[in-house]
Amino acid sequence: MSITESIELLKAYNGPLGLTLHTGASEELIKKVESTCDVILPDDFKTFYRFTDGFETIEDIFNMIPLDEIGENHKKGDNELWIAEYMIYSDMWELEVNPKDPNDYAIFNVDGEKEKIILTKSLAEFIVRFLKGGVFETAGLYAWRDEVKAKLYGNTDPEKTKPLLAVFREGLKLGVISKEEIVQRADWIISTEDEPDYFFIEISLSHDVNELLTVLNSIDVPEDILHLRVILGVVHTQLLINKITTDKARVILDKMVYRSEFTRYEKIEMYFLTDDFDCLDRKLDDRTRQRLDQQVKHFLDNYAQFNLYNYKNWDSINADLIKTFESKKVEPDIPYQTPYKKIGGKVKRLVKKAQILLIWIATVAAVVAILYYTDPPAIFPVAIVIAVFFSRRYVGSVRK
Repeated sequence: MSITESIELLKAYNGPLGLTLHTGASEELIKKVESTCDVILPDDFKTFYRFTDGFETIEDIFNMIPLDEIGENHKKGDNELWIAEYMIYSDMWELEVNPKDPNDYAIFNVDGEKEKIILTKSLAEFIVRFLKGGVFETAGLYAWRDEVKAKLYGNTDPEKTKPLLAVFREGLKLGVISKEEIVQRADWIISTEDEPDYFFIEISLSHDVNELLTVLNSIDVPEDILHLRVILGVVHTQLLINKITTDKARVILDKMVYRSEFTRYEKIEMYFLTDDFDCLDRKLDDRTRQRLDQQVKHFLDNYAQFNLYNYKNWDSINADLIKTFESKKVEPDIPYQTPYKKIGGKVKRLVKKAQILLIWIATVAAVVAILYYTDPPAIFPVAIVIAVFFSRRYVGSVRK
């Protein structure tokens, strides 16, 4: 496919990525960046940037970087340029140009083992591949990288992907990762590798969640708090791209708060986010709701470096994260409660509400009985007034 044909696809695109094109770059800007970076851009790159000075997407927070920004990011003496980035430079795709022939170039991505994986020598192919699957989908950029690696180094070995499979298992249990997502990942491995391991075929053939869990459990991977931190990284991404709400994120945090392996900072943050602002027990005003949303997002920002494609980096990311959490000052008198105390507190609140309701019901019944034996015609209007009064009082007490 030519760059002109890929540009026509960009013009016509109306898919789920939320694509926004920019105004085309001027010849002066192109020359300025070439001078700043001391590199001649390939002809198809010039054609692309004349059409649009990069583009941005809502889904996956992926951007083709504008020329000015490419110039700002460039390191002097380096013939490699960052041309695309994901989630505010959490990962980048780079252009390497042959100084002797600008049209001889390669677009590559550095994987979790710090290895340069060349994806293509065609900007048009890169654009089309992104439009097909974004960053994370089965036909997307990360799957493309894994496909190239499989051709270079052989098929995917389940034993070497144990941490990822454990996260799939825990994510499936928590409702963060769907059966369809895991099956699609397996299907992609099957379709792109010459001799895929039978384990992935079993995943692909799973009929329901329970059967898929059985297959995932066949790989012996002990539970590790690292796996839950990775899942929080997935939740962070889903929240950023509006795939889930903060309420859903809090439900997931509530399922994790009982784990003692989290640091004290994590436990206290999760406790307050899931208990102090219990939406089931109280109606939040807009200002409180906005503050809660910000606090949830701020907490999940801690896990932003984790994703399902950089599992070979998880251990180092986790080690740095633990150091960061342990360095955070946590007041010693903060009343973090263990899960059984937290559950006990909710039970006490429910019992109190039931007691209040029973007292009011008994009071209404007593008043109605008195009226019945003294002035029967007044029973109905008085009973209605009392019922309305007490029902409003009861609703008010429940919301407090």
